[in-house]
Amino acid sequence: MSGDDEVHGYVTDDDPDEKEEIVEGDTHGDTQDAAEDATARELDELEGDEEAVPPVQIQSPVVKTVARIVTPFVIAFGVYLTLFGTSLPGGAFQGGVMMASAVILIGLAFGFEPTQRWLDPRGLAGLFVLGAFLFGGIAIVAVPLGGAVLELFVFPLSVEDMVKLVEVAIAALVSGVIIGLVIWLAAGYEKAEKDGGDDA
Repeated sequence: MSGDDEVHGYVTDDDPDEKEEIVEGDTHGDTQDAAEDATARELDELEGDEEAVPPVQIQSPVVKTVARIVTPFVIAFGVYLTLFGTSLPGGAFQGGVMMASAVILIGLAFGFEPTQRWLDPRGLAGLFVLGAFLFGGIAIVAVPLGGAVLELFVFPLSVEDMVKLVEVAIAALVSGVIIGLVIWLAAGYEKAEKDGGDDA
């Protein structure tokens, strides 16, 4: 046959293999270009816009659940150490640290910046001022009553009760200072890190 041959009603060229290779090559090239375009679009969608998808700190639900369960017991143990540290192992410093650690645990579980918004700065400052005034008042009032500074025997209450008041004052001071330092410093660090990520 010369030129084009008719086979079963179809017209074929002299070299059908060459045409098949050309057609297959064109189809493969179009498919590859479409795949590359789709991949590029997917990468753009994954990268996204920083303003549209703000960076968030994903907290573990396990840590949150444990924090909810453990925090009341930690606070109760801190109160126990504060009140019974006069005659048993413990004391105001240990109790204050334990109570502050309960708030820090909440910050670790839910984020320090949300914890800072949840805490009332006036209440935290009031806790610190209460401890300072209570301790200072007991120390100074002992002098007009005929005793030395912080002498507890001159008060009408029993020495054990006065010691517990002093322990409560010190625990309030310690917990207020630790909570303020850790929560506010950590929240500021989180905010600076987030702002740095937004700028980048």
